[in-house]
Amino acid sequence: MLAVSSLLLATAVSMAVVGWLPRPAAPQMRLDQAMQVLRGECPADSMGLRLDVRAQPPEGTSHARLQQLVADALHHPAQRVRLVWAGNSKPPDIHVIASGGEQASASDTAALKAAQRVLASLPWPPFELAVQQADGRWRVVSSAYSDLAAWRRQVLLALLGGMVLLAPLAAWAAVRLGRPLRRLADASAHLDLHAQTPLPDDGPREVQMLAVALDAGRTRLREQAQQMTRMLAAVAHDLRTPLTGLRLRADFAPPAQAARMVADIERMNAMIEQVLDYARGELQPPQLRPMDLAPMLEDCVQAARLRGTEVDAELPVALHWQADALLLRRALENLIDNARRYAGAVELRAAERNGLLQLDILDRGPGIPAEDRERLLQPFQRSESSRSRATGGTGLGLAVAANAARSHGGQLQLLEREGGGLIARLQLPQAR
Repeated sequence: MLAVSSLLLATAVSMAVVGWLPRPAAPQMRLDQAMQVLRGECPADSMGLRLDVRAQPPEGTSHARLQQLVADALHHPAQRVRLVWAGNSKPPDIHVIASGGEQASASDTAALKAAQRVLASLPWPPFELAVQQADGRWRVVSSAYSDLAAWRRQVLLALLGGMVLLAPLAAWAAVRLGRPLRRLADASAHLDLHAQTPLPDDGPREVQMLAVALDAGRTRLREQAQQMTRMLAAVAHDLRTPLTGLRLRADFAPPAQAARMVADIERMNAMIEQVLDYARGELQPPQLRPMDLAPMLEDCVQAARLRGTEVDAELPVALHWQADALLLRRALENLIDNARRYAGAVELRAAERNGLLQLDILDRGPGIPAEDRERLLQPFQRSESSRSRATGGTGLGLAVAANAARSHGGQLQLLEREGGGLIARLQLPQAR
């Protein structure tokens, strides 16, 4: 809006300058120069004139005395010479009077010729001088000046002058509008439904309105996502009651069938627990507290070993960080369980690098294709190899870990491991 206003202001100022400027005065011509062009003594463009050939003589107001003067100078009959002024342009009324009448002396004749030469060298309003050729066509000398072209040039100069005068204002307006828009665009590029940081709303009124609209849209989407997550958590929680009844009834089934029923119920309980873990991570804000993460990491390793997972851990003696221990534990357990499911053995590495806490869960499994890595971080997404009964799941393990990383202001990366396998890397910044 501000840039458009500046452009309109520039146009208005330019038009005002054009209206203030006087209409350009037409250049004047000399008879002697026009006659030199007709005699071929000099080119027309060197005199600022134009020479062309026409079938008809030019039309306009003539002056008998000056026309006769030209005819005598060109040594042509008067009827083959035309000297006219077009439009409202015409020469002043001129009379050349010779003393003595027919008895004029030689000195009077010389004086008359001198006066004629003076008239020929005087500047006149633009005229057209034509001489008829032997073929009947007319060679016409006229001014190369175009009133319309000169007016256009003057208008263009006025517009350029207005643009130069208003260039600083336009640059200031562009910076004032562009800088807040760039800040808003940068903030929108990292827009997250979980973030509570408001978008920058400084700058012109239009930018403020856009920031408020984006913030309101983010709030509505966050509320809708939370409603869906609450519904999912409620359904998963309610499923535990009938599963508990099925578990009790399985005890009265034949042993072979009871074992299969219990295994299926345990798998369903594990899926429900993953759904609830994901819902808790979505709905509950993180509780970041300073703590020593080394004991919590060691507990995760021991719990995985008790479940029969082979874990090789390289952990520091102490690792002081600000984190939500429950969220981080869920993320690590899901990542370790995911690695165990596909590779059997798991390696855990923890270290601080460049101000980031880096937790690496490594395996020697089949890995994940590069084109599937981003997709598998979304909830309920599974790779094709995880759809079997042995390795299948809800598709929430990586999503829970990615959600925990985002809650800490970090990220989860799935990287290819040299020699084969996968690296699931949690990078967490130190909370401020």
